[in-house]
Amino acid sequence: MSSSPRPDVVVLVHTDVRSDGRVRKEAATLAAQGRRVVVVGMSLAGPLPPPIEQMDGFTVVRVAPRLLRRALPGKTGRRLRLLASLVLVPVQLRRLKGRVYHAHDFLELLLVNLAGIRRPVVYDSHELYFDQKIGSRFALNDLMQLLRPLEKPLARRAAAVITVSEPIADRLAQTLGIPRPIVLQNAVDLRHAGPPVVFSAGGRKIVAHTGALSLGRHLPELVESLAHLPDEIALVLIGGGPLKAALLEQAARLGVGDRLIIVPPVPVNSVSPTLAQADCAALLFAPDSPNYQLALPNKFFEAVAAGVPLVYGTTQEVGRLAREYDLGVGCDPTAPRSIAEAIQTILRPENLARYRENAVKAREILNWEQEEKKLVALYRRILGDE
Repeated sequence: MSSSPRPDVVVLVHTDVRSDGRVRKEAATLAAQGRRVVVVGMSLAGPLPPPIEQMDGFTVVRVAPRLLRRALPGKTGRRLRLLASLVLVPVQLRRLKGRVYHAHDFLELLLVNLAGIRRPVVYDSHELYFDQKIGSRFALNDLMQLLRPLEKPLARRAAAVITVSEPIADRLAQTLGIPRPIVLQNAVDLRHAGPPVVFSAGGRKIVAHTGALSLGRHLPELVESLAHLPDEIALVLIGGGPLKAALLEQAARLGVGDRLIIVPPVPVNSVSPTLAQADCAALLFAPDSPNYQLALPNKFFEAVAAGVPLVYGTTQEVGRLAREYDLGVGCDPTAPRSIAEAIQTILRPENLARYRENAVKAREILNWEQEEKKLVALYRRILGDE
């Protein structure tokens, strides 16, 4: 990379980029504006992808030492990669000499500052980083709480802060003492939809869930709701994760194993086209942490882009937008009977037609083509070309 032209934007993210829709959309938008964009990724789990890759008009550089180029199993491999990345990433960031550095979440903001970067930094806060539920990917623990006081001075030093929802923007402005962040929602880019992954539910009505099969999403309750629904309704889980075997075993034990279908993870741009085969989408976060309460997950926008109604839990921002656009029915995500009742309400023919029509109307507003205008304007200001 040393012989390449100086990047306009260096993006730092803790994923390997391929499956990170927000990072890819933002980088592709900036690249489409003629910016030279380099995304520095950290592949912390699974087989390591190529160290350098061209993607969507930008360049991905993945940080991993040569000794860790082969996949290492379990937590040990992940921890070794993380430790190695913490050492190597600052070196890579300094080497790239970007005009602007775009840090996705607190860990990346910290690494950019540890690298001694003196160029403008954009802090892209995907969530309330230190208010995540214990047991999530970046769980609250003593070490992270020791780092919490650093967020305020680092955010204040940033050229701009952006985030994913209105209430999270309000909370960050209040707790960090910064101007209200720009809200850049995780809407789907309808212009670059990929082909659907086709699946069959044997002619049954389909309730679908997209994303990782992991804790915090009330998937066991969703599976149990099948026992309270007629045989003509199936559940399709689109994704993989640690709960897969347990969910299949649970469905078999409840006598609904033939109505639970698991579709392996699909490419980011194919999620909404694949989801469009469903009659209803499930988004069952519960407000058991401030981060979940105020979140506006990808799943919401995937359902809107797919034109399918939502059965949703009791989180604040999802509920507000679902009610504003009349997109579906809320429920208690901890109660399988409540989930089942909401699904049955949605699937009544007169309701289903209305909710589908409303979703189609909503996606004319809630899409990346609208959201990216704010990102383009921000970078024109920072780079001084407006």
